[in-house]
Amino acid sequence: MNAKALKILGNLLIILVIMVVAPIALLRLMGYQSFCVISGSMEPTISVGSIVCVREADFSELSTGDVIAFYSGNSVVTHRIVSINNEDKLITTKGDANNTNDFNPVAYTNVVGKVTIHFPIYGYVASAISLLWGKLVAGIILLIGVILSSINEDKASGEKQKLKKTTKGLPLLIVGALIITGAVAGLIHIYGDYHKSNQTYESLNESYVELNTDVATDQKWQDMIDVDFDSLKAINTDVVGWIYVEGTDISYPIMYSGDDESYLRTAIDGSGATAGSIFLEGYNLPDFSDSHNIIYGHNMRNLSMFGTLKYYKSDKDYYEKHKYFQIILPQKKLRYEIFSYFDTEAGSWVYTVPYSDSKDFEEYIGKLKSSSYLNAADYDVHSSDQVVTLSTCSASEKRFTVHGKLVDSQ
Repeated sequence: MNAKALKILGNLLIILVIMVVAPIALLRLMGYQSFCVISGSMEPTISVGSIVCVREADFSELSTGDVIAFYSGNSVVTHRIVSINNEDKLITTKGDANNTNDFNPVAYTNVVGKVTIHFPIYGYVASAISLLWGKLVAGIILLIGVILSSINEDKASGEKQKLKKTTKGLPLLIVGALIITGAVAGLIHIYGDYHKSNQTYESLNESYVELNTDVATDQKWQDMIDVDFDSLKAINTDVVGWIYVEGTDISYPIMYSGDDESYLRTAIDGSGATAGSIFLEGYNLPDFSDSHNIIYGHNMRNLSMFGTLKYYKSDKDYYEKHKYFQIILPQKKLRYEIFSYFDTEAGSWVYTVPYSDSKDFEEYIGKLKSSSYLNAADYDVHSSDQVVTLSTCSASEKRFTVHGKLVDSQ
């Protein structure tokens, strides 16, 4: 391939990366938030792989028939408005492809905004670019393009082909350099953010938690961990409990704000954090008295937060060694035995709260057991029991949920 062809190829590579990245940046500059659609609940109107553009909207601007994006746990769901309760600012929603309305109404505080436009397929691209490997691939392609675009062939002197700098493609080179700089800065920010988050929660464990696991095997479960809630609440009054999955690194404060947005990307100290916090579903009571409680946490690449929950389905021996988790509250300790875990869709029937001792809850528990990757028939769970669901993102672009039954308290 001669120098001229290489130069053309380099320019095409630069243009390709710009075409991929520019729409995402442009949407942000225009005040939109963008989200990738990973479920078919809005098909055929909005297909899987689309990117939806969302703009903030006052409650008064929302109408029946509008498509909105809203927080549901640690997910963002895009569904259509069926009806609006103006008095309580509650919104009933439904996916176009679903046969029934969403079980829980959406509080306006959880609404991200109104979907104004969407682009099919582009969501796959945007989703890839948002990942570490996507940024690296884009950066490498761009770098190759910049190098190739600087090649030129000098024929005027009759000499052999040689490389020289040219100002012809200077605009593309500048844009390329800016994108590479932005990608590198983004990677530095990601690793810096991860490091800061890890330090924050490691410090909390060292300062306010006493973990007593290096003792005899006949140790009582209630002696494994003690938490200084007075000191934690001095940092943030939204701390309502502490979760500890026995024998693992999952040991974090549980936050509660009454919504599913506040701690999605916010740490216990109020600082912005990609890892966010472990938090309790906004529809639950903060004292864990509901029949069904949901706790959300991100599936981080460095295995922090709920990142190690994936081992329940990837390691056949993991469950037997880690079948219990504890919820430590200021006034008592609760121990749960895991009886079910499986992947599910974002905003699925699994995320129904709070329930009570009823036929509906008995049926719900039956569905948890029948959907489980475990042989859940071996576990005796009924509507008179209390269940806690741990929810995180799954590598399969779904949600992975782990369900435990309260078996002891102190």
